[in-house]
Amino acid sequence: MENQLNYKVFENFLEKLDNNKKQTEQIRNTFLTKKNSLKTNFINKKINRMEYIESKKSNKKCFNSQIKNQTSVEKKLILEGNQIYENLVLEINKNKKWFNKMVGTKTLKIIGIIILPILISIGILIDYLVVKPHNQNANKSTEWVGIGISIALLVLEFLLITFLIHFSSKKFIFDTFNKGWVCYTVGFTASFFDTLGVGSFATNTGLLKSIKYIKDDKKLPGTLNFGMAIPNLLAGILLMGSIEIDMTTFASFVICAVCGTIIGNSIVNKINKKLVALIMGIVLAISALLMLMNAKGIELLPQGDAKGVSDVWWKLLVGCLVFIVLGMLISFGVGLYAPAMILISLLQMDFLVCFPVMACSSGLTMHINVYKFYRSDNYMPRTSFLLTLGGTTGVIVSYLIFFLGIETLGGVPQKGISDVFKWISVFVIAYSSYSLLKGYYKQVKKDKQDKISSVNNDSK
Repeated sequence: MENQLNYKVFENFLEKLDNNKKQTEQIRNTFLTKKNSLKTNFINKKINRMEYIESKKSNKKCFNSQIKNQTSVEKKLILEGNQIYENLVLEINKNKKWFNKMVGTKTLKIIGIIILPILISIGILIDYLVVKPHNQNANKSTEWVGIGISIALLVLEFLLITFLIHFSSKKFIFDTFNKGWVCYTVGFTASFFDTLGVGSFATNTGLLKSIKYIKDDKKLPGTLNFGMAIPNLLAGILLMGSIEIDMTTFASFVICAVCGTIIGNSIVNKINKKLVALIMGIVLAISALLMLMNAKGIELLPQGDAKGVSDVWWKLLVGCLVFIVLGMLISFGVGLYAPAMILISLLQMDFLVCFPVMACSSGLTMHINVYKFYRSDNYMPRTSFLLTLGGTTGVIVSYLIFFLGIETLGGVPQKGISDVFKWISVFVIAYSSYSLLKGYYKQVKKDKQDKISSVNNDSK
């Protein structure tokens, strides 16, 4: 009986929170309507310039005051809701065995505080104490540069962990109905294969949609950016330590990809996404054939083994320009991995070099994007946190199997691993092409149906 009472209290709280959000949205819409109305009146010379400026300022001031009040109310509601939720969890767990118990927000935060730093530390220690010393071909003159970059990236990782635990965890009550172990498993699976070049966005999207854990598609990009930011960047740091790469090339490509994402975020609403999907789908289809011709056992194209292109200025320039474009494509929902693999191969570089570049580029762009999604509440806080826990574990396990177990302890040369990864990449690129072209076809079909419906409604 008390269980049902607590459920009712929590449901009432969620209703209050939802009403507050609707009020905030209504205030925002009213502000935008008035803003557009003032602009129209000014253009049509119904009001003079001074009246327009004064009215605009007054409208903005009123909006800011109302939003500030709504934000204050929401903060109080969230504090109240977290306490209600914790009481509900305690009540539900009273008569349950430990493996059936619900995990409350406080427990989940403690797990994150303990598990994430431990997993990252294990990965870094194995990378630099076992795997890296085994790589005798590493360029000792640039080793300290790599260590410096790794430390800087690790600082970013721990800053995001702090942000997740201190700020994002307060919003877990928005997202309490997805099973924790399922979200953890999805994150683990996606990041395990992500380390092998199978993009985690595609895997996560497919798994989360198949189990119907994403009710609102608008929240999917934010959930994936939050959930995969830490695992992806960690994978990049580990791979940078175990795969020999020219640091000038690495830093240039990663910085260009991040700059491209920043540019892409500013123009994403001004460019036709359908056209981008069509062009990239065709390009990737052609690229899949080229990668197949370059795979072990076929090898119709010349093979490259360069660790970088900093010694050939035009190749470095081409690579930087392409990575700016690839970074922009992330803003349009086109994954970085498949086209980056093609570029690395065309530049006659060692195929494995693309893995640390891809992982660090995507990880850093996600670190940049998370605050935007946090401010707009366009993500699922608890689900994304569990994806982070599972994803970080998946990266470590995948790294231990392939780079510690198979390469370092098993004695398999990196060339052998590269040959396997090339074959995997053929299927990844082909699937990426298929997904983009399928999405384009579906959107065109939907637009046609909407147009027909609109014409029919007008004729009535």
